[in-house]
Amino acid sequence: MVGTILSNFWIALIAFSVYFLYSFPFIEGMGIILKACIVAFVFFLLTFLARAIISYIISNPPEEIEDVLVEKDAEILKSEISPEDYAELVKTMLKEDEQPNSQT
Repeated sequence: MVGTILSNFWIALIAFSVYFLYSFPFIEGMGIILKACIVAFVFFLLTFLARAIISYIISNPPEEIEDVLVEKDAEILKSEISPEDYAELVKTMLKEDEQPNSQT
């Protein structure tokens, strides 16, 4: 947790520095510092959001479509064909194998 907050402070410091340097003609010193502090605070909070999104993506990888399809096909086969149907299929296949042999 401490590392997260410290890295967020680093990003806020970088945002502050970039905003401060891009407003180079320092005409209004206090206004520039106030706006730079607001930008730093916003980047500090946005870094928490970015870290939450990244951790969500890493912890929940998307399922492979092929795996889902194979599992669904296996479930369909299990639900449609009963053991009795398998037995009948095997019996008919055995009878078909025996018929050509008996004719020759």
